[in-house]
Amino acid sequence: MTSDINNVKASESDLAAVYKSYFEGNFKEALLALDKLTHDFPNDPILYIVGGDCYVPLNQYERAISCYEEAIKLSPNNIKAYTKKINVLRLNGDLEKSLLACSQALKISPNNADLYFYQANVLSDKFEFIKALDSYDKSIKLNSKNADAFCNKANTLENLREFDEAIISAKNAIKIKPDFSLAFFNLGIAAMQSRNFNLSKNSFDEAIKLEPNFAKYKFAKATLLLLFGDFKNGWNLFESRWDLEKLFSPKLKTNRQEWNGRRKCKLLVWGEQGVGDQVMYSALFNELNNKCESFVVQVEPRLIPLLTRSFGHLCSFYPENKPVPFDYDEHIAMGSLCKYFRNEEKDFDNSRFGFLKDDEFRTAEIKKDILSLIPKNNKICGISWRSVSPKTGIHKTLSLKKFIQMLALDGYSFLNLQYGDTKNEIKEVKKELGIDIISYEKIDNFNDIDGLTSLIQVCDTVVSIDNITCQLSGALGKEVHVLLTYGSWWGWMVNRNDSPWYNSVKIYRQEEDITWPNLFKKIKKNLQKFD
Repeated sequence: MTSDINNVKASESDLAAVYKSYFEGNFKEALLALDKLTHDFPNDPILYIVGGDCYVPLNQYERAISCYEEAIKLSPNNIKAYTKKINVLRLNGDLEKSLLACSQALKISPNNADLYFYQANVLSDKFEFIKALDSYDKSIKLNSKNADAFCNKANTLENLREFDEAIISAKNAIKIKPDFSLAFFNLGIAAMQSRNFNLSKNSFDEAIKLEPNFAKYKFAKATLLLLFGDFKNGWNLFESRWDLEKLFSPKLKTNRQEWNGRRKCKLLVWGEQGVGDQVMYSALFNELNNKCESFVVQVEPRLIPLLTRSFGHLCSFYPENKPVPFDYDEHIAMGSLCKYFRNEEKDFDNSRFGFLKDDEFRTAEIKKDILSLIPKNNKICGISWRSVSPKTGIHKTLSLKKFIQMLALDGYSFLNLQYGDTKNEIKEVKKELGIDIISYEKIDNFNDIDGLTSLIQVCDTVVSIDNITCQLSGALGKEVHVLLTYGSWWGWMVNRNDSPWYNSVKIYRQEEDITWPNLFKKIKKNLQKFD
């Protein structure tokens, strides 16, 4: 076939073979057919759009983007090409370029609801939730029947801790599209964060009913059950975490079978999730020792000295995610031990009174150094005020200045337990408040977890937002006052000011009508009660 000046676009019959291959999933064949057509019709933007569509399922995003850009060159006002480019740039992780494409397209079509929707999705990916919310609202104003916009807006509101509004938005999505499983999931998440158990459970159940094989929905229900203390059902459903699209941590690759909680054998226990999670799960090792012939544990390398001192009489510890230098019969993920050892609250009594051991000699040396820096009769209060979690850290984190202003304890000296660079904040507090925060420079609070445990043991008490400091303090049996934001991590549960995991933990929960200053007043009152 040849083209001429009046025959610049391919006909439907020309494209029939391409579409046939595309819809049959034969994308490479479709691209071969397109190559011939683009030779005959080099100025047809549709061919480049279809070409991009073929490259996307092949995960060849750069080529797909090039195709859409070529289509835009040929047809500068082609919103279809722009929207496809926007979404593939997002898939490729090029969020800034995706936003730029959104802006360019909106100049061409300023009242396009879909463009605002795509813009909001990208902004949400960038954790720019306030801007994302504004774009979702603009999209909904232009098209109030877009269930996806209401659904994604609910997720953004949840990230902004606007849980009641998130519930409303998710319900609006369901009203438009009654079989919308993702909307039921978002409704369940928002209801869970609002501590509305029945609404949350019913929403998750409906999402699972609509998509029974989607692990994300099952895992969400697991966290809900654990949050409200249904340990037996919660831990069983917690196994769905290994079927998630994005794992919290890599799963062990092995051809050995998983331990069923009964067989006496040589067992490999492998670490998962973060340092705090591994500290929490290590509480189960004493009970595990009575159930298997022998066991070894792979953990985050920073924990090895601490765990070896605490449990070395039971097992050996090795770095996680490295080849295991020993033979074993069966294996189990550390968190999966819970379904065998923590099915009722009374089960937690076996370990909740402290199970980690600090280096007593090192602790004594540090305490000697610290005491030489503070007034003779002062007590030591360890403090941690920051979280680096990309999603939740912004809600949990306080500035050190604000933290100290609200805490303002008489008769206490403050010891820095915070990991990361804290020098500027400490200087600010000294300059503006006249208060010294002691930083023990011989210990790196992030890399030297064993040293951090000694710092914690030096303290008379600890006050911290929700981070690794709380887990370590609780596991050491050190009194720790934990400040929780509204809608906090499921492991701290609900409707209680203590923790089944750690007897020494005292919880202060931020609620809709309880602000940070109110929580600090409670902490001060409790500390002064025992002074």
